[in-house]
Amino acid sequence: MKKVSFVRVKSELTSLMGLGQGAKYEFHVENIIADKLNDGWNYLGYVPVETRRNGNIETMSLIFEREE
Repeated sequence: MKKVSFVRVKSELTSLMGLGQGAKYEFHVENIIADKLNDGWNYLGYVPVETRRNGNIETMSLIFEREE
């Protein structure tokens, strides 16, 4: 039987680009994915959970599975 795990990750503001140019956001997911892979999980992908008004992803859910 397969077990599924979801990990929610929120984007983080990393820099402002000046007046009227917006801001830069990043997702820091590499360590989360590496830790789950080391624990025997397989990474399947992600699903956007929340978006901003401009359509950019605010929060995503990383999807993992493993055999139980």
